Amino acid sequence: MLTWNEIRTRAAQFAERWQDAVKENAEAQTFWNEFLAVYGIDRRRVAAFERKVKGLPKGSGRGRIDLLWPGLFMAEHKSKGRDLDEATQQAIEYVEVLEEHERPQWVAVSDFGQVRLQEVATGEAHQFALEDLPREVERFAFLIGKQLRHQREADPVNVKAAQQMGKLHNLLEDSGYAGHHLELLLVRLLFLLFGDDTGLWDERGLFYDLLAEQTRSDGEDTGTVLGRLFQVLDTPREKRQANLPEHFAAFPYVNGELFRERIDLADFSPKMREMLLEACMLDWGAVSPAIFGSMFQAVMDETERRNLGAHYTSEANILKALRPLFLDDLHAELTAAGQNKVKLQSFLSKLPGIRVLDPACGSGNFLILAYRELRRLELEALSRLLTDRTGGLQAVTDINLLLKVNVGQFYGIEYDEFPAQIARVAMWLTDHQANIEASRKLGQNFVNLPLTQAAHIQHGDALETDWLQHLNLDEDLGLLSHLYIVGNPPFVGGKKMSKEQRAQVVREFEGVKDAGVLDYVAAWYVKAAKVMQTVTREYPNLLTATALVSTNSVTQGEQVAPLWGNVLEGYGQTITAAHKTFKWSNDAPGQAAVHCVIVQFQPTAQLTSAQRRLFTYASPTAAPLEVQATNLTPYLTDGPSVVVRKAQQPLRAGVPPIHFGNMPLDGGNLLLTEQERAELLEAEPAAEKFIKPLLDAQDFLNGATRYCLWLPEAQPAELAKLPMVRERIEKTKQWRLASVAPSTQKFAQTPALFRDRRLPERYLVIPGFSSERREYVPIGYLDSETVVNNKLYMVPDADLYTFGIMQSRLHMDWMRHVGGRLESRYSYTKDIVYNTFPWPDREALKPKQVQAVEEAAQAVLKARAKHVASTLAQMYDPNLMPADLRKAHNQLDRAVEALYGLKAGSTEAQRLSKLLELYQELVPTLESQTQSKKVRRKK
Repeated sequence: MLTWNEIRTRAAQFAERWQDAVKENAEAQTFWNEFLAVYGIDRRRVAAFERKVKGLPKGSGRGRIDLLWPGLFMAEHKSKGRDLDEATQQAIEYVEVLEEHERPQWVAVSDFGQVRLQEVATGEAHQFALEDLPREVERFAFLIGKQLRHQREADPVNVKAAQQMGKLHNLLEDSGYAGHHLELLLVRLLFLLFGDDTGLWDERGLFYDLLAEQTRSDGEDTGTVLGRLFQVLDTPREKRQANLPEHFAAFPYVNGELFRERIDLADFSPKMREMLLEACMLDWGAVSPAIFGSMFQAVMDETERRNLGAHYTSEANILKALRPLFLDDLHAELTAAGQNKVKLQSFLSKLPGIRVLDPACGSGNFLILAYRELRRLELEALSRLLTDRTGGLQAVTDINLLLKVNVGQFYGIEYDEFPAQIARVAMWLTDHQANIEASRKLGQNFVNLPLTQAAHIQHGDALETDWLQHLNLDEDLGLLSHLYIVGNPPFVGGKKMSKEQRAQVVREFEGVKDAGVLDYVAAWYVKAAKVMQTVTREYPNLLTATALVSTNSVTQGEQVAPLWGNVLEGYGQTITAAHKTFKWSNDAPGQAAVHCVIVQFQPTAQLTSAQRRLFTYASPTAAPLEVQATNLTPYLTDGPSVVVRKAQQPLRAGVPPIHFGNMPLDGGNLLLTEQERAELLEAEPAAEKFIKPLLDAQDFLNGATRYCLWLPEAQPAELAKLPMVRERIEKTKQWRLASVAPSTQKFAQTPALFRDRRLPERYLVIPGFSSERREYVPIGYLDSETVVNNKLYMVPDADLYTFGIMQSRLHMDWMRHVGGRLESRYSYTKDIVYNTFPWPDREALKPKQVQAVEEAAQAVLKARAKHVASTLAQMYDPNLMPADLRKAHNQLDRAVEALYGLKAGSTEAQRLSKLLELYQELVPTLESQTQSKKVRRKK
């Protein structure tokens, strides 16, 4: 008798063969012959076609049953798209006029695309698509004399599964069952739930039946039964006791060390038992193993999740990293192989030589999808290789001998034990899913039990782990061809790192200037670069590449120089592919809102192609657009690999200095709202001369106004007459004295004053942050009647020429290219954007060139003045920008770009290239910068 797994394999082949059939008369009998053959039944021995029926009303136009198995089963068939309700009614009419001994217990109707099965006695019916027959085969258990075991209704369970197991986790933890044993128990339950629905054991629903029938409703013995089951699953069949109860003996030997460790038994309450049974009712065969990452996130403590930087990515985002890294090349190679047997064999021999490492693997999402995709490529190549000249598939004697890609090719490192356990199990589940696909495709059932291979998942801190030792490359050196490092390391910003994490980063960047500004993820970049440099030196025939997902901060602003100057030059790497900023999405509850990039790099010495792949986004939520590039910069643009380093002053002599605005450092005591200002002036009118408008970046852009007490010129005699002002001064003093920072305490000596005090007669102001929607960050003039705080930059005594250069498209290009971002908003900084900007040599310019810029700059100011009722934010909204202001900016852009020898209509790439050339003339090139700062590395 066939096993259920063999029946499922046959059902898959049957469904595939009949997916395009449409006509009842031509093919119905063959359809039902083959349907019964799925269950190993010879139709000619049990059932007849076209059985004539007597007793129907005259003129009904009916009279013959398509297929009848007397006393058991009837089938009626219709052409594709016909009404199955009508067909069912017809079949029931036939049943009613048959003799008692012939009446079937079950009726099935089909139109090739859909199948409906109805129990005659109860009238209960279930309909499903023919393609789903492999999942529904047990509904026809009566055909082979078996009872229908536990059957689940199809349900979209990815999120439900995560939530259900999260609830069970919390109940157990609240009851005092916690820690390692709880985590291992949940991982084992996940394996059992998945196995119950996917054919890991021959009888579907064994685990559910064990819980439902062999445990008490009060849950008292549930933990004991589970403990006994775990021992059985870890015991080979030949070593089990002869009198082992059948409800345990029916389970196979699993091995794989999953059930080896003995854990404390959990005490289940009635609610816990019921919750586990409810979890069994979900269709775990539809769960993606990648969802286990989201399940892990759902049960983790929120604080712990934030500290570890855990974010889980969607499948689409994972493939953004995997495809350019190696999957696209493999797909192209398979396509080129076509049906060529030699090329297909060569392709297949390459796949087992691939090793994949995720050094921050979480619950294994990257490894799971990489393994799934490699198995699919292998299966497609095998099916082509086994296809004969007639298009048929050659018989397979042992599918296990053909499948070479295995979970043992995959390595991970994970800080937390629970997700490390999940990753290992999820890889087995992915392996089983891949085996199901192979069984259906190649026509031979294959269940990989007992488990003989396991993914190498190490529980530990990746930055304290020797990656090469973990990979143990020497063991399989003769087989290895490629090593890929991929993943999404923890997203922990530089200001949120613990002391231990910061120390790890500084250690990895030993000897590198400004390493203290880096985010935590930067340590994974440089450690991957070190590993690849070592592999290139010690294993020259092993090709390697890395692709990491991280926050976009590592490709912006001050982090670029210490990170990429080190990775690219210090460790000999080249960026070969990249995704520019896109918005993170994931499958976890409460999706993390993170703006990410993906950077792929590999040893320069191993480069075999000049192709560089760059994926850009019209907006962070848009679909990616691939563009070909000649070279990728650390800023993820096409251009020379120049790293812009912080500068304390402008690179060009004669450029006016830029400063922060004025930081109050007052605890809010020197600041006034409109109402507070009015109340103060009503009580102390003499204070009016000391009150000035105060602007931050948002006020400047949106036209709002606040106020402050500006007292640098105030005389003690004047302040003595203003008790409310003195009260605010006293509060400022006390606030500063209460600070834990000695630098703040020092300013308690001058409590009437802002920490910074700059108020020129006339000055330019630049917002520190601005919307990414704007083509231009609005810059404008203010005078000494207005105070700006430290959210704005100021350039004192800036002339129209300076304003024109700064407000030009060329300067904005530079800011977008080298400046940092806050999420996706532009960040304008003095040391990275302003001071590094390659200003033209003013002394070398002709007077008419300078005049053209000045006149165009004045035109911009005049155009703004015509729209005084509008704020700068409104005027610089790309959809609302007035035509005259747009015209003035276009004129200014042409005037400024002419200074650089750029022609009208130049592209952003051309403008950036010119700026980078000038920058290289003004400061050392990347090569000399990195050579002058020797990077100490371990040999």
